[in-house]
Amino acid sequence: MKKILLSGVALAALLAAAPASAADMPVRGPVYKAAPAPVFNWTGFYFGGHVGYGWSDTAVGNVDGFLGGLQTGYNWQLSRNWVFGVEADISGTDMNNAFPAHIDYLGTLRARVGYTWDRTMLYGTGGLAWNRSAVAGFHDTDTGYALGAGIEWAFAPAWSAKVEYMYYNFDNTTTLGNTDASTVKVGLNYRFGY
Repeated sequence: MKKILLSGVALAALLAAAPASAADMPVRGPVYKAAPAPVFNWTGFYFGGHVGYGWSDTAVGNVDGFLGGLQTGYNWQLSRNWVFGVEADISGTDMNNAFPAHIDYLGTLRARVGYTWDRTMLYGTGGLAWNRSAVAGFHDTDTGYALGAGIEWAFAPAWSAKVEYMYYNFDNTTTLGNTDASTVKVGLNYRFGY
């Protein structure tokens, strides 16, 4: 009888101790991982400004000088890494020489194709270009094409900064003859809807 009583007490002690030791055991269950950070979305309308420097080879000598202007456009992000868009810009310039010859403004309407790494986009661009130039007081407006490339960085949800190189070609302009021009610009864009 003593053995049965002692066995019962020992069993009761073991059962009472079991939940206490189980509380110290690690919990096994589903492991939850943090959600990945959202990828920046470039889709939307934007407007901004730029400043830069331009130079050109013309039939009446080289012209160069500073420029500044405005740009506007729209981007469509069609996949995680690819962005397609359109952009129009206009730049007033003081590109001139002593002839006197000068380019009053440069403008473009272009397509853009970009590859993104979240908030950074490397892009190529090309399309229609026009300029207004003058030699010895005679003014003319000519059309041609523009090709370029740039890099843009979204440093805030609604703001991005860019650096862009652009090549312009105007064949047989009335005032400057065959004209090739290049510009390097830095710009700031504000995106609407963010």
